[in-house]
Amino acid sequence: MASNIDHLIGNCTQGNPNAAKSFLEFREDGIESTFRFIEAGDPTIPEIGDGITYTANLFDSNNVFIGTKDISLVFTKQLGNGDFIANLEETISLHDGQIYTQGTINATAFEQLKAQKVDIIGGTGVYEGVRGKETITQLDPNIFDEASVSLKIN
Repeated sequence: MASNIDHLIGNCTQGNPNAAKSFLEFREDGIESTFRFIEAGDPTIPEIGDGITYTANLFDSNNVFIGTKDISLVFTKQLGNGDFIANLEETISLHDGQIYTQGTINATAFEQLKAQKVDIIGGTGVYEGVRGKETITQLDPNIFDEASVSLKIN
């Protein structure tokens, strides 16, 4: 397993086995026809239990399509300052396997273009056993389904 991952990402640690290795960066763009909104109650206001599921296309730095990401987000808590905390689960599908992420983000901060991090919890194919962090940053405050993404493994 480690040899497959090392082959994919190269030796980016300069001899430090504890350093995180950048292993994939891309842009995601939500496919609006796949949006499914979850309304916990009043559809005119955001509230705990609201959420969304959708699929996004993934593009590399040359704007070449590299795969898709299935996303599920549900508001689970509202902070005293009004920010919403959400559970996020994703399946990133690439030609050589899938990568799974899961975690909690501050959805309000994400909409304010503040990077959020969730755990990489595993995968299939060449990504089997992968662990690390995904950093997601919304690109435009008015477009919630476009983001830059960086995956790092430990």
